[in-house]
Amino acid sequence: MITILVLILIVAHILGDFYLQWDYSCKNKILSSVRGKDLWLHSLIIGMLSWIAIWDLRGWWLALCIMILHFLIDWLKSYIQITCHIFKIENSKHKKLVDGHNKRYDLWVFLIDQILHISIITVFAHIWLIVNSDWCPLEWIQNFLINHPLRVKTIIAMMIVLKPANILILLILGACKVAITPTKNNNDGNFHSGELIGWLERGLMLLFVIMAQYEAIGFLIAAKSILRFNEASSGNEKSEYVLTGTLLSLATALTFGLIVLRL
Repeated sequence: MITILVLILIVAHILGDFYLQWDYSCKNKILSSVRGKDLWLHSLIIGMLSWIAIWDLRGWWLALCIMILHFLIDWLKSYIQITCHIFKIENSKHKKLVDGHNKRYDLWVFLIDQILHISIITVFAHIWLIVNSDWCPLEWIQNFLINHPLRVKTIIAMMIVLKPANILILLILGACKVAITPTKNNNDGNFHSGELIGWLERGLMLLFVIMAQYEAIGFLIAAKSILRFNEASSGNEKSEYVLTGTLLSLATALTFGLIVLRL
């Protein structure tokens, strides 16, 4: 039962920390910290999702503990990102968040942040289940988890390889200083459709691995290489960025696909 409880709480965490949190909210948490509404609202969403996941009125204190500790960790994270010069605040006409000279360390901050969140969920789930040993999840959830393990693992892996993996890949590229020099027509030096392409790429690769259709992965990579041939042959920064991102997407999808099949 502890496995089911931890699993559904982690799913609630992924939904709240990634899919129900937008880029501007993350930036506002760093800019305003406890003085802004974004940190408080985000923590409240995490707490509510945790309580809904438990689906038990007695779970209010577990959800409250997760919410408070999530708030403290995110506050500490934003404090470290400013004090360690991962980001800096430009005090111009309007406050603006820009990259600091230690931006490469943001990857480690992200990893430690997620490890702490998952650890807290696991520890407090054990404590709560000791106090409430008669707890059971909703019947349809329990039946789905028990009777369809491959589908459950596939859904969770898909949730991870989409947005969380996209953030991780961007942080790895930033830590390795793989980027595109901004141009006059593109101030942020990125692709407007890059995120969507990455989502589709990793999602399809994950499904192909689980279905043992490795030839389809090769076809997908080949098709993308043909479309990007002119950029790749030019040897510019954009081609290096695309190639590195594609290889990281491939590695992520293969890793989680094999985890789904092996577990």
